[in-house]
Amino acid sequence: MLCSNRNSSDIHQIQPGSDHPSILEALVKGRREQTPNFPKIITCPNEMVALSCADGMARVTGKPQAVIVHVDVGTQGLAAAVHNASCGRVPVLIFAGLSPFTQDGEMRGTRTEFIHYLQDAKDQGAIVRQYCRYGKFLVPTLLSLFGERTVLTHEE
Repeated sequence: MLCSNRNSSDIHQIQPGSDHPSILEALVKGRREQTPNFPKIITCPNEMVALSCADGMARVTGKPQAVIVHVDVGTQGLAAAVHNASCGRVPVLIFAGLSPFTQDGEMRGTRTEFIHYLQDAKDQGAIVRQYCRYGKFLVPTLLSLFGERTVLTHEE
């Protein structure tokens, strides 16, 4: 899935929201098809719990972990745990959704609901950026490349 290769975690913690339908569909499909090396997904009740769990798993296994959270509110919810992971120099990848940025159908996934305007932070990454080694916003097609490169960088 996000970062599932021989060097990465086989467990990902998530706290999904309305910005994750395609990820949730992929999770169902992967589990149904029993895809080899498909990660185990732990649904967490709160973002701080998700990242704290990932932090602990990374410290115990030595493998990078992945966390998926819901837009700006999810990023805010894991902020204190980011500090803990940063101080421990723990390899954790955090994926947070963004509100759609088109509104007239210019691209797939355009704004369709009022909530898309409320959850549109001017600089969502700034919530946790000073405690992170990377702070990139990527299009979905680049996620696997970014994940692989991040894991290799961690091992060097």
